[in-house]
Amino acid sequence: MNHSGRWTCTVTGISVWAVIGLAGLLQAQGFPVSRAEPEFRKLLPFVRGWAQQNAGDEEFFKRWSLPFGPLSIQVTKGNHSEASSLKNLYLGVAGAAFKVDPMALANSFHCGPSCVEYRRADLKSKFARIEPLVSNFRALVRIRVIANWGMGDDFRVNDLFRIMGQQNLTQPSPIMGFVPSGIWTPVKDADEYMKSLGASPAKVREILREMRDLSLSALVADTGSVVRVVRVGIADNESGLLFATGDAAPHKKGDKLSDGREIILIEQLKPRVYFYETS
Repeated sequence: MNHSGRWTCTVTGISVWAVIGLAGLLQAQGFPVSRAEPEFRKLLPFVRGWAQQNAGDEEFFKRWSLPFGPLSIQVTKGNHSEASSLKNLYLGVAGAAFKVDPMALANSFHCGPSCVEYRRADLKSKFARIEPLVSNFRALVRIRVIANWGMGDDFRVNDLFRIMGQQNLTQPSPIMGFVPSGIWTPVKDADEYMKSLGASPAKVREILREMRDLSLSALVADTGSVVRVVRVGIADNESGLLFATGDAAPHKKGDKLSDGREIILIEQLKPRVYFYETS
């Protein structure tokens, strides 16, 4: 990787805007969120480096695009509309670089009532194992995100990504709060990083093993002490469970969240546990 990252992979000289041109996503009026453009440019060398090695591999792209995975961009300093447009632009650009059709993958998420029922039933069948998993995650007070995309020992803990034997820490970009951003710092020992957060590496890895076994993409500490259990998703589209601490539902249908998601389905499955889907 070049100066914008520390990942060991080769990058060719294809221009940033050639990639965007391939995606066909820039409108005539210019970049969709003008203040985001300089930081957005800095995201693309990471995409291009890995795309060169994995072009045409739809399964690789699909896994890396799971929520909170390496190709799942977070916009933590923007409104709903800005975050939604930037996340979808990034997905399109990444898809063009990887030579896959990301829109087809995103559209396939909303495949009708049978798909929704399958995801709901799958999560309900795993309640007995998911509930203690959420309790164990809550006990890791300084860990906000644990994610995996089902590829070997790859994982994410907060803003540290372990990918193919390397671990690097990203930091939110100053203007839009992009995570990952174009800034990466190598971390020698992932376990030491976990310890610095007051967490037992063994406990974190135990949670990761259980997540992989249950086919869960991410555990996320949301506002209001809500834990989000993400089963699957891509870009704004997500399906999972919300574990609340109070009796009120954490969201209602139609809520437009600042991270770009819109709640299109939320239903109580048991006290303080809700099945949700977003678009």
